[in-house]
Amino acid sequence: MGGVIFGAVVAALVVLVVGAVIVLRLYSLRVAGVPIILRYLPAAPEQGWRHGTLRYDDHELRYYRLSSVRLGPSWTLPRAETEIVGRRRPAGTELDVIDPDMTVVHVSTPDGDTELAFAREGLTAFQSWLESRPSPRRERRQ
Repeated sequence: MGGVIFGAVVAALVVLVVGAVIVLRLYSLRVAGVPIILRYLPAAPEQGWRHGTLRYDDHELRYYRLSSVRLGPSWTLPRAETEIVGRRRPAGTELDVIDPDMTVVHVSTPDGDTELAFAREGLTAFQSWLESRPSPRRERRQ
């Protein structure tokens, strides 16, 4: 009988700890990251969008999917090899997921193409981050 109670207490503690880690992860991502909606290409028209947050550092952008329990980033974007290919407004059923005032940016990366949906402030931060990267010529000299 005592072993059953002990097992139930341990199981309850494990559930509480896992729940606390998930809540803490969601809270820290929402507070410290830039909200984004992302999809990997190729994708079916108007499908594959995922909510998450971005965090920037000097060399890469890290995307954390909100619905994931993974502690690390779900995807990384290398700053040096990333180019904006185009931009557009959301259309059709994308408007069920993306706010109409957001901008969808098509990005080319070494791992393939991706679309990122940004609010105006997020787009400004992303463009500034990309444009302020060191030039390849300068990095070769060092």
